[in-house]
Amino acid sequence: MKLFGILIAPAVALGASVVPICAHADDEVKQARVEMGRIWYEKYCTPCHGLGGTPNSAMYAATKQPVDLRNYVHRNGGKFPSGKWLTVVFAPQPGATHTEVWEKIRSVDTESQESDAIARGVVANIAEYVISIQTK
Repeated sequence: MKLFGILIAPAVALGASVVPICAHADDEVKQARVEMGRIWYEKYCTPCHGLGGTPNSAMYAATKQPVDLRNYVHRNGGKFPSGKWLTVVFAPQPGATHTEVWEKIRSVDTESQESDAIARGVVANIAEYVISIQTK
């Protein structure tokens, strides 16, 4: 069935809302990215940032206050700062913690010429997870 030119799934029960098929697929893909991000976050990020984004040993350089990733979006004007995120993670700064973690992520697949692309996918999934743990 089509509604406004969008293919929709038939309603399963009376009174069920009509939702485009692709919306369910998009939700499932997003949820899979969040789950993979959680797994990668726990592997690479929890030593400094804590489980679920709670403060741990990571501190802001300027204030020496612990970093709480659960309010990362709020601290950045209510929008996930993709550019800032990528700069912090990918900017090569010898000896910097994120640089060391980035190198660990990149070294997971050293046999592949696509190791940078694969590692960037891991970091993107971690970002999806961080977005999912935001508190109000």
